[in-house]
Amino acid sequence: MAGGFNPVLAGVGDNKIDVYGATEVGIWTVAFTSTDTYTTGGWAPTAAQFGLSRPILAILVIAQNTAGAGIEWTWNSQTSKLQGFVTGTAANAVLNELGSASTLIQSVTLTVLVITQR
Repeated sequence: MAGGFNPVLAGVGDNKIDVYGATEVGIWTVAFTSTDTYTTGGWAPTAAQFGLSRPILAILVIAQNTAGAGIEWTWNSQTSKLQGFVTGTAANAVLNELGSASTLIQSVTLTVLVITQR
């Protein structure tokens, strides 16, 4: 088992990279494999993985397949990581980060908007 984050990235559309004003952006799919496991603290992608030349400002999850139902994805601007959260128990309905080695991300495919710094 590979473990950790090893997603397959694929650009969406014909150019993969676009410009919004003077800011590079891209729409990509992030497909976690059947052997990926979550690492506490989140996934730290680089701009180069998306073919972008400037540092990542934010990653917005704009869609996900049903395998990811129940996972709320958030870009942590302090750590520059994409983190996954799930709802806690009924008595404690706060969001809790996925635990290290969690298999809940296996076969999850996200469609993301990657926005770079200007």
